Formats: sequence, C-alpha cells, structure tokens
Amino acid sequence: MAPEVTLSTHSVRKPNGVRYAYYQLRWFGTDGKRYSQNLGRTNELSRRKAEKLRQAKELELRQKPGLCSPGRVPALKAFLDIYIASRRSELAPGTIELHQQTARYLTGFMGDHRRLDQITRFDAREFKTALAKGELSRVNKRKHETMSSRTIDQHVRNARTIFNRAVDDDLVLYNPFDRLSGGLAPLVKNWHYVSIEEFQKLLDACPCQGWRTFLGLCRLAGLRQGEALAIRWDQADLQAGRLTVWAQKTKRCRIVPIAPELLPILQEARELTDEDEKLVVTGVMHVNVWRDFAIIRKRAGIENYEKWCHTLRKNRESDWIAAGFPFHVVVEWMGHSDEVARQHYLRVNESDLQGAAQSPIPEKLTQLLTQPAGSVHSQPEGDEPQVFSFEAFTKKAGDRIRTDDVQLGKLAFYH
Repeated sequence: MAPEVTLSTHSVRKPNGVRYAYYQLRWFGTDGKRYSQNLGRTNELSRRKAEKLRQAKELELRQKPGLCSPGRVPALKAFLDIYIASRRSELAPGTIELHQQTARYLTGFMGDHRRLDQITRFDAREFKTALAKGELSRVNKRKHETMSSRTIDQHVRNARTIFNRAVDDDLVLYNPFDRLSGGLAPLVKNWHYVSIEEFQKLLDACPCQGWRTFLGLCRLAGLRQGEALAIRWDQADLQAGRLTVWAQKTKRCRIVPIAPELLPILQEARELTDEDEKLVVTGVMHVNVWRDFAIIRKRAGIENYEKWCHTLRKNRESDWIAAGFPFHVVVEWMGHSDEVARQHYLRVNESDLQGAAQSPIPEKLTQLLTQPAGSVHSQPEGDEPQVFSFEAFTKKAGDRIRTDDVQLGKLAFYH
C-alpha cells in the first residue's frame, strides 16, 4: 500500500532574524522512517500549486513503491554486482563480459558509492562524451585512446539495458540513458559472399572430415559456430532431412532443413565416425578454430575476410531468400528476429544485379511500352476496340466535371 503524502508548512529563521515559511511534503517509508521534501517558499509558490505537487508525489510513490524509502536505493557498484550476478543465467558468457566492461566504465566515471536515483540524464550524456574522448581508458589501465562510434553506442545500449532493470525493480523513476541516441550511420553490409565454387575449394583444403562437416554446417545449414560444434547425431535426422538445433544464444530449439549439398557431407561423416561417437563434428578444437581456418583459407588460395564463420552463416540466409523461400520461414530456420535479419544479414549481391539486368521483360509489358499513343489494342472478338493514350494517365480525378456553361455562369456571377 502506497504511503499517504501530507502537505504542511514550516518556518525557518535565518541568522539575520528574518523568518521564511516553506511548503513541505511528508510521508512514511516502508522502513518506518519519516521522509520529507521541500517544495519552496510560501511567498513564491501558491497553495494550489503545492497541492498539485503533493498529489503528483503520492501518485509517483504509488506507481514506484521502491521510491518510498530513498535509503533503499543501492549505490551504483552494489547494484551492478547484483545485476551481473542475476543475468549470468540469462545471457551468453560473451554478452556478460561486455556488460561487465560497461559496468566498469560506469563506476569509473560516476563512482562506486553514487546512489542510482542521483544519476541524471545529464550524467548519462557526459558519460557518453567521456567515452568518446577516451577519458575512461584509465579504467582498463591503458593509455589515452578513443573508441569507435560503434563501440561507444554499444556501451550506451548496455547502460540503457542495465538501468532498465533498475526501473523495473522500482529503484529509480526513469532511465537516464533512455534519450541517448546512437548517432550511427547505416550499417554497411560488406561481408564477403562465398560462392559454391569458392566453398568447394575450402572443403578440398580441409585437413580432416571433421572440418568438412563443420564448414558444411555453417555454410549450408546456417548454424552458428557453437551450434555446429555442439550438435549431436541424435539431433540429425538424415532420412527426414532435418536438424534439431539448440541455440544457446536464444535458449530455444529450432528445426533446420538439410540442404541437398549438405546431405552427402553428413552421410560421409556418419560412415567415418564410430557408432559410440555422439558429436557430429570431431577433430576440431574450439580454442584453435580461427587459427586453423586461416591455414585452410591460405591453402585454398582464398582472400581473407572478417568473421568467417558468421559470414558463412549469412551466406546461407541470402541463398534461402534468393531461392524463393518465405522470409518468415527463413528467419525461423536461422533462429533470429526479422529486424536482425533485415539489418545485418540480407544483402544485394552482384549476382542479383546481373540476373535482373539479363532477365527478359514480359512480352505484354514490352508491347505496352512500345505501343504508340492513339493506337488500337487487339481485343477478343465481340469487344469494341480500346484506344491506348497516355493522356488517360495524366488526368486528375474530377477533371471536366463542371461544364463550360457552369464555368461561364461562375464568371458571370462575379461580374
């Protein structure tokens, strides 16, 4: 139950002997202590305005019970420790590490003992400015270095997420980071498109069947690195052509079809793998994946590209979209949201432009574009011929509704 907020006046005598009267709000917190808030002097604030402020304060405490007792609001460092501990079971280890880095920047800028409700939107904007200037490099015991705009935006997003938890827990009234925009340019989708011919060179350069299977799952099934290394044979139904994939990132399962190009790779891996082996991918060390792939890429004679495993996954989604599968189906196979797919994964390739330039124009559309104005279209028997004219496309709705007599009468009315 929300506490009752009362409005009262109290006077204070200054050292010069002048006495001033103030409006004051009072209420009892959940801890049994009495709290107060000064509104201003009675000669500067009307009674009616003070009553409105009392009602607003009472409504605020009713909506946010955690604000009833300001002493319950934790310090920034204590809250961040609780936040990180509570989210370890909800976020991936890599995401937790990023949030921990943001937490170190927050405490380095605002201090360990600063109360959450004392952090304002101005402080949030100054925090972003300090990141941009490289003033928080000392947190990681590094020299002065500036961050990229994307890194700054990432820390701002993390800080917004952290303070959203404080708002949900009724510890603060608003999120000080809620009005900060990223200010980033549109994402440039410059990831490398790996064609089937180029992918075959990678397969031929693989040192073992495990690497062939691993790359096949990434490029031809669109699996993430961790998903491809963790998938088991009881999750692969080769007869039905389906893979049951558990996504550690989203904490849910999804069904992924086995492409015709992937099926022989999995069948070969099944024949070369012991029956007691549970994992589909064997012989690939998780800690050395990036180093070993660099050797395979050089052996295949292929140019280097960043985030190769993620790039292979993006290629699969683009191929599925180009093959004509519905967008919502492809999104379900990939295991992410529509927004993520449109922003990060889909891209116009050179083959798309060439295909559109070489595709023939439909015959009926060609006849329509080359038909001269005023010519007669061929019509089925029994129908009157229709005259094609571009004038019909230039007329506006309502043209020539009023006759010339009406127009003349209108002119006569004014004269």
